[in-house]
Amino acid sequence: MQEFNGYRTDINDLFNSPPKTEDARNNDNNNSSMEYEYPSTEGNGEEGIYEYITEISKPASFFKKYCCRLLAVLILAVTTTTSRTAPDSTPTYTTTKIPTTTTTRISTQTSQTTYTDHGKTTVTSRPSTRSTHSTTPTDGTSCAPTDYPSTFLFAYSNDFSSETVSDTWDKFTHYRNYYDWFGSIRFDTEHLDIQFHKDIKDVTSTIEGNLPNPIYGFSNSSIGSNVFDVFEIFFSNTVAPVCGSIIVVLLKRYPNEADISRIVSLIRSHHAIVHVITSTTPSGGSQSKTMYSVASKTNGMGAFQHDQYFWDAIYTLPLYEPPYPIYATTIQVSGAGTKTLPDFYPSRTDDYLIEITYQDHVPDDSFQMLNLRWTNVGDSGSYNVYSENVSYKWHGGTLTSGWGSFHGVNYSISLVYNYYLGQDVQNLQIRIYSKT
Repeated sequence: MQEFNGYRTDINDLFNSPPKTEDARNNDNNNSSMEYEYPSTEGNGEEGIYEYITEISKPASFFKKYCCRLLAVLILAVTTTTSRTAPDSTPTYTTTKIPTTTTTRISTQTSQTTYTDHGKTTVTSRPSTRSTHSTTPTDGTSCAPTDYPSTFLFAYSNDFSSETVSDTWDKFTHYRNYYDWFGSIRFDTEHLDIQFHKDIKDVTSTIEGNLPNPIYGFSNSSIGSNVFDVFEIFFSNTVAPVCGSIIVVLLKRYPNEADISRIVSLIRSHHAIVHVITSTTPSGGSQSKTMYSVASKTNGMGAFQHDQYFWDAIYTLPLYEPPYPIYATTIQVSGAGTKTLPDFYPSRTDDYLIEITYQDHVPDDSFQMLNLRWTNVGDSGSYNVYSENVSYKWHGGTLTSGWGSFHGVNYSISLVYNYYLGQDVQNLQIRIYSKT
């Protein structure tokens, strides 16, 4: 029996509500893409479109009968065209799939969004209460991911120290990756500027020139993060491809939004994955569960970590050799026990990367152990995480990762767990990643 001990960890925000189990399986080929459960869309009503056909076929009688109505409609149309919209008008929100026209609420003064591609810049104005822009993704909504994610986006809060951002990005660049495009964006500022490069050295220069600066930050802690705007901007860019992209968010300030349905739909429609590293010392915002839920529902990982160890968390995330999630489930546990998980169907014999968030909050106050087990008739193995590993291996973070060997056959999966505080419900992310 194989036994593997986890060696790294980081956790994410809590859930808005008990999450659905998200499973990913691929028996057909080595290159796998995750299947999502898409939100339903509503059709447009078509009642009443034939109501006046008979009357219109008789012009004279039609004019006599409806002349007053036609005049009223004409006056109303002229008035609407020449009037201004009240500045405090209520914004509307679109829930249909991209491409659509979407409206995003931001809690800042007048701001701008800039798309930069090697000197080519397009500026889109963004009013103070809402921002409406046509989101026309480069790949459409039914894209097919390529053999390797073509674009990597590094998004970081302006509330961090410059050292945290620099060290985290530097750690990422020290490991081999195969992305064709790199994007970077600093958020939690009034002005959002996303830039894309193909050379990772150019990205480093861009980030070093746009490190966090308190001058550009929000004025108080009650203002929520505008991280949702990052997704809107990224998926509407016309520079880099977004299909199958991987996004890493360094989160210091919680968003104030609790509803994630539209953002999750946007991310899923492009087969993208969002990983979030959340600070254990947030700078503001109210919804601590939001971004952990976004990561869970897009098959990503959510890690809580101390700011000075963010570099360790990005090293642990599945961003390098094995970026493809082929097994993903999010479960709730409490106390001690054993839970049966969905079966795992590896497509071939190989070593696979296992990632687990062992706790969905900080501080680490009740975790004792986890034991992920896999069995079939001819093979079995396990991956273990213990409380004593937390401080010296993972610097107090809540994400752990390690390797497990599997044959190309069906495995039954189970999780043995033990938490000191039995009444606390823990929301755990369990993922297995393949090299191909």
